[in-house]
Amino acid sequence: MIYAAVLAAGLGVRMHRQDLPKPFLALGNKPIIIHTLEQFYVNKQIGHIIVVTADTWRTYAEDTISRYGTMGKKVTVIRGGESKTESIKLVAEYINEKFGVSGKDILVTHDAIRPFVTQRMIDENIDAALKFGAVSTVMTTNDTIVVSADGIKMREVPRKLQMFAEQTPQTFNLEKLNEVFSGAEKENVKFGEETAIARLFLRFGHEIRLVRGEYSNMKIINPYDLEVANALLVEREK
Repeated sequence: MIYAAVLAAGLGVRMHRQDLPKPFLALGNKPIIIHTLEQFYVNKQIGHIIVVTADTWRTYAEDTISRYGTMGKKVTVIRGGESKTESIKLVAEYINEKFGVSGKDILVTHDAIRPFVTQRMIDENIDAALKFGAVSTVMTTNDTIVVSADGIKMREVPRKLQMFAEQTPQTFNLEKLNEVFSGAEKENVKFGEETAIARLFLRFGHEIRLVRGEYSNMKIINPYDLEVANALLVEREK
């Protein structure tokens, strides 16, 4: 089974909106999360979609998803965690409990606030995860990246050709994902504080393949991003 987890547990502090989390803000004539979900609804490989939200917004999420329809896809809303990694762990636990896991089960994880994900990215994530077990979507950076330990002095300037910006989807073989979480639990990793699941995969010796993203696969995290996303939506709908 190919599962998709759409991660919408963030509360949107940088959007300066206390009344509504970012994924439920309007983009054009629909909430951001609906634009995102529609890309997974139309993908023929995806069998079940699990939406992760803050516990206090689960009912609102269920009502919103129901109002816009799911194009026949099975969608479940569950409680998320304090970090993306913890939310993915909760999705894996839900799948383990409800359905069990076989060697070819795949979980595609994606930020709810990246509504411009393409079918090409989703399909390439699935294909690579089926072959290699773990994959992350990345893009080259236009800017030179500098490293500083204290935010005051520059410590290092890595070679630009080796620097990539991580996007989503990130996709994992579920058996390998369970192995990583099990190993991390034994080492007392605090999942609510671990912001990068790829770091855990590398820590436990797993290879992560790369799929090329797109600059348009933006993450909407502040009011400026939302303005850009609305302009991009208008251009795409012309």
